[in-house]
Amino acid sequence: MDRFHRLLLAVDPDLAAHGKRTGRLAADIAEKMRLEPDRIERLQAAAHLHDIGKIFISRKILDKPGPLDAAEWEELRHHPMMGYQLVRGSVPEEVAMVVLTHHERFDGTGYPHGVPGNRIPLEARILQVADAFDAITSERPYQPSLPVEYALNEMVRWSGTQFDPSVVEAIVDLAGRARWVTSQFGVAALDGIAV
Repeated sequence: MDRFHRLLLAVDPDLAAHGKRTGRLAADIAEKMRLEPDRIERLQAAAHLHDIGKIFISRKILDKPGPLDAAEWEELRHHPMMGYQLVRGSVPEEVAMVVLTHHERFDGTGYPHGVPGNRIPLEARILQVADAFDAITSERPYQPSLPVEYALNEMVRWSGTQFDPSVVEAIVDLAGRARWVTSQFGVAALDGIAV
């Protein structure tokens, strides 16, 4: 797994940093949900690698400051499968499956296979929430970083459709704890959060 992390660092340091932040968030959520330590370890490994398939996606798409058109979205939607194909056989199958399924949606409208609900590995459902939360609260080419409160509201808004409600409940509970928010995002992230 270290070689894949080194590859990400060499090709896209921002993507590697996103994976690391997402891994910390995912581990916190998994601990809250009482997952076993070995599952949390595999989840963190998957979080670090979940976007590795993006190294095969055009930089024009990844760095685009505005909305993607239909063809660009179609190309981007291939990254979970490409990542899975890259890492499978070199990492535990549970890790590779989380890489593959991290964009499946709880209501079955995700990709690459449209798998619904509990048919999506729990680790992938946790990663999806952590991934979206970090994407919202981090600077991106297509949007500035947005407040933690906004991210939490989005998690709640899409609970039951995009996100597993039990995972949303866990992140909302964690975010209500000042120490968690401070440790994850710095003191400034406490602005606007009811704790």
